[in-house]
Amino acid sequence: MQSMALTFHPKSSLNKMSVYVRTLTINDIDKIVELENACFSEEERGTIEKFRYRLTVCGELSHGLFTLSKPHPETPKGVSDFKPKEVLVAMISATKTTTTNITEASMRIPKDLLATYGVKESVPEPAKEKETDAKTDPTAEPPKDAEAEKAGPSTEAAAETPAAPQPEGHVESGETVCIHSLCVSPTYRNMGYSQILLKDFIARMRDAGLSKRISLICRKEMTGVYTKVQFRYRGSSNVTHGGGSWVDMIYEYSVPPKGGARRG
Repeated sequence: MQSMALTFHPKSSLNKMSVYVRTLTINDIDKIVELENACFSEEERGTIEKFRYRLTVCGELSHGLFTLSKPHPETPKGVSDFKPKEVLVAMISATKTTTTNITEASMRIPKDLLATYGVKESVPEPAKEKETDAKTDPTAEPPKDAEAEKAGPSTEAAAETPAAPQPEGHVESGETVCIHSLCVSPTYRNMGYSQILLKDFIARMRDAGLSKRISLICRKEMTGVYTKVQFRYRGSSNVTHGGGSWVDMIYEYSVPPKGGARRG
């Protein structure tokens, strides 16, 4: 069941306004898509269908950092009917998987659920067969030897078994939480809110016992955002989404941060 527990972070010298973290729900979809579009290029951003899928099947893994809107500073006190509204400052969208690093498959909606979430699966056109004359075409395969065909594949060929396909989308039994999107509203950047949200998310995931680690991909120049909260750099990622050139970052709960063992 999805938790709606709030974590409050009061205003301080580092935190310029009072904020709170709560799990995101399908009712937040418009705010989520608006923030995602403001933070990522069209090639990199997640689609509304992916967010609907994640919020539906594993909404407890998507968290938002909120503040409340305030009336215009020139509004006279006691004469306004202003009602504060939630403002989404930053968010994390995540799933779980069985692999240690984020994969292309972990970012997808499973094929059997594409239609459920409004995704039309493209069907490639069948390749046209090229008519050739085996007698005159030098590229045509020679006729197979009947005896060799009966004997079956060679030992070398038999040993080459295809790799098992990686699981698509959210895997409830997975031990890796995959952060697919962490974004901060352009209005509130460089104010430490990504750190507040990340620390809160790590604490919630660790205390809930949902996984053994948290994994994400980012651009190399952004690794400092994550090393500040003890993520570790794991080299180039195999993910090609959004043009590739990503790096893997992992937070292992069992690995103490540099400088000593984790307390608490």
